[in-house]
Amino acid sequence: MEPVVHSEFKTINLDEMLTQLGEEMTKSILSSFSCPKNKDVENFLKEKAILFSQQDYAKTYLVFWEVKASEFGESKKEFVGYYSIAMKPIFIPRETNLRKLNAKEWREMCRKLNTRSSEKECFLSAHLIGQLGKNFTDGNNNLISGQDLLTMAMDQVDKVRKLSGGKVMYVECEKKEKLLGFYKNNGFEVFGERSLDRDETDIEGSSLMQLFKYID
Repeated sequence: MEPVVHSEFKTINLDEMLTQLGEEMTKSILSSFSCPKNKDVENFLKEKAILFSQQDYAKTYLVFWEVKASEFGESKKEFVGYYSIAMKPIFIPRETNLRKLNAKEWREMCRKLNTRSSEKECFLSAHLIGQLGKNFTDGNNNLISGQDLLTMAMDQVDKVRKLSGGKVMYVECEKKEKLLGFYKNNGFEVFGERSLDRDETDIEGSSLMQLFKYID
């Protein structure tokens, strides 16, 4: 009889991996990550993720594809991607979506955001999906889609939001139509554009587009 094979994604918080495996073993796992299409995503995981996690600045979640043969109880895991989440303040200008909202639209938007505002902008804390990337090592990027990874990140934000509150999640991406279209198709709206920080040297262009999404 052929063994029954089960496969599913498994997500582990980087903090838990550090506790279970120690820093050296964890660094070894992180070093296997490769993302030639976005070196900023790769360098964050290898150089900043552990420190940011230890300082509670941002939490990183590693995603594995686990295949298990139930008859033998054997399993194999492949590191397929990761995402990181943080809380950050953002300013949303009234002239959002490349046009100025009228008074009614502005009041409705601020009501949904549950925040006070001026005539020109509103300020609030939001859940930032700061990094999102697939692991291209050994073709593992083919085991997961960008949609899968973003959905996991949004689901994780929703879990955090239910514990700590919050009405908005947001992302930042390069000014590329494919990326902007991807996030817009998932309910995100452009609200701004910011200049790159000095240490953001692995990103194309001189700025990042900012997009937000209401959390229902």
